[in-house]
Amino acid sequence: MRETVIQTKNIVKRYGKFSAVDDISISVERGDIYALVGQNGAGKTTLLKLICGLTPPSGGEIGLFGRNSPAQLGAARSHMGTMIETPGFFPYLSAKENLEYYRIQRGGKVKAKVEDALEFVGLDKTGGKKFKSFSLGMKQRLGLALAIMDDPELLILDEPINGLDPMGIKEFRDVILKLNREKKTTVLISSHILGELSQIATTYGFIGKGRLLERDTAGELKEKCRSSLRIDVDNAELASDILRSQMGCENFHVSGNTLQIDEKSDSPELFVKALVEGGVMVSQVFRSGISLEQYFIKLIGGIEHA
Repeated sequence: MRETVIQTKNIVKRYGKFSAVDDISISVERGDIYALVGQNGAGKTTLLKLICGLTPPSGGEIGLFGRNSPAQLGAARSHMGTMIETPGFFPYLSAKENLEYYRIQRGGKVKAKVEDALEFVGLDKTGGKKFKSFSLGMKQRLGLALAIMDDPELLILDEPINGLDPMGIKEFRDVILKLNREKKTTVLISSHILGELSQIATTYGFIGKGRLLERDTAGELKEKCRSSLRIDVDNAELASDILRSQMGCENFHVSGNTLQIDEKSDSPELFVKALVEGGVMVSQVFRSGISLEQYFIKLIGGIEHA
């Protein structure tokens, strides 16, 4: 059984009568990349701030690495790296100089950690280039370098890919995967961009109006959003033989003259081409299932009308 790194139990954060976080319980296990998904204003940032100790809870419990007393939580947070708000980097200093400032400020004694962190996020070749001249993607990666400089066991990131272009998103995503695979870093990351998180997440927590709507593993979510093809043909027996022999397809079933195919469904034209060339008449093709984004919208729609 894997170790639970983060455990919140019925955590609440109120501002007057408004509950920014309303009775949320989540569990993040060691080695997870846990994606916290929700619209802007759903409560993601507030929940992360509660976990990081940046704001006190109004109720409920927080546990980190199996510890939950105030003194223990303070010690446990020394094993965390965070990137919740944009760090205050100096515009006229280089990447190395900025990290060196924070290393000294934190009392760090190992100078090599600065260079190691910059190399890990791909900023070791920036030389004397000033922070003010960095692209947004470079700035985000420098923020990540600061967060991982002390080799944290747990990394908490709030909307780190927001505003990045496609290349910047890919670069950031690659670094997160590298951290998780090579350094076994547990990651809790929030975003409203589900499509990007789906390429790295092992677990999802969907949040709406301060509440946890649903928790799914990557496998469970994939199954819920599984797409399939329905193809109507004139000869189901011949069509089945063609699917097996020419398409290498085994995951399908037949009902009358309709084939339902549960694999390789993103390329219906390949199935139609193979069937027609094999002498099968195709009358209709349907695609069923929903995308990750559609599933999320369906969840949010449920709470909007609750």
